[in-house]
Amino acid sequence: MGRLSAGHVLLVAAASSVAVAAVDTQVAARRPIKHTPNLPSVSPQQPSLIAATAVRVQEPSPAAKLLDVARSTLGESLILLVFLKAAALLIYRVDDSRLQLILTQLAWVVVVQASSRLQGLVQTPTKTLSPEWYGKLVQPSWNPPPWAFPLAWIPLKLAQTIGSAVLWQAIDLRVFDSPAVVLFVVHVALGHVWNVQFFLKQRILTGLLVIWTFWFVLLGATVAIWRESALAGALVAPTVAWVAVAASLNLDTWYLNRSPRRR
Repeated sequence: MGRLSAGHVLLVAAASSVAVAAVDTQVAARRPIKHTPNLPSVSPQQPSLIAATAVRVQEPSPAAKLLDVARSTLGESLILLVFLKAAALLIYRVDDSRLQLILTQLAWVVVVQASSRLQGLVQTPTKTLSPEWYGKLVQPSWNPPPWAFPLAWIPLKLAQTIGSAVLWQAIDLRVFDSPAVVLFVVHVALGHVWNVQFFLKQRILTGLLVIWTFWFVLLGATVAIWRESALAGALVAPTVAWVAVAASLNLDTWYLNRSPRRR
C-alpha cells in the first residue's frame, strides 16, 4: 500500500468527522419524541407495595452489572474487529493505491467516531438520558466546565482516527493477530460502555470501574501502538492523559455521592 501523506489523511479524517456529526444532527432532529404514558394514581395505603416494587426493578445485582459490562464490551469489540477484517479484505482487492488510503482512513472513522451506535445493539439502556440527574449530583470543586469536554474530545478523536490508520498501514492491515489493534478496539468499546453505564443507567460505581479499566486498556494499546509506529503512538498518547483526568473526575464524583443505593 502507498504511504499516507499527513495533509491527505487530515483532510479525509476531518471531512469524515464532519459528515458523522452532520448525520447525528439530522437523525436527532428527525427522531420522534417519546411521551411517558400517564401512570395510574396510587392510594396512600400502598406505599409498601411501591417501595417493594421499586427495590425489585431499580438495580440489578453487582454480578449482573459486571456481566452486562463484559457482554457489551465483548459484543462491540467483536463487531468492530470483524468489520475491520472485512474492510482489510476489501482494501486488499483494490488496485488503486489512493483509493486504498481513503478506504483505510474511512474504516477507522467508522471504528473511532461512528461505532458508539453499536451500544444500542449490544445493551439496552434501562433509563433515558437525564441531564437533570447529572446536574443534581454533587460535583468536585475542580470539575471542568461543560464546554471543556467537546473541546478536548474533538481533536483527540481526530488524532486517534489518523493514528489508527497510520498504525494499520504500518502492520499491513492485520487485525486479530495484532495486539495493538485488538487493545485499541477494546478501549473504544469500553469508552462507549462507560457512557451508557454512567449517563444512561446512572451507575456511578460501575462507571468508575469501567473508566479505570478503559484507561488501563488504552495505556496498553498506546504502548503496543508505539512499538509498531512512533507516529501513531504519538497521535494516540494524548488521550491517555485526558482519560486519566476523566477517570479521576468519576472517582471524585462517586466519593461525593456515594450511598448504599448507588454502590
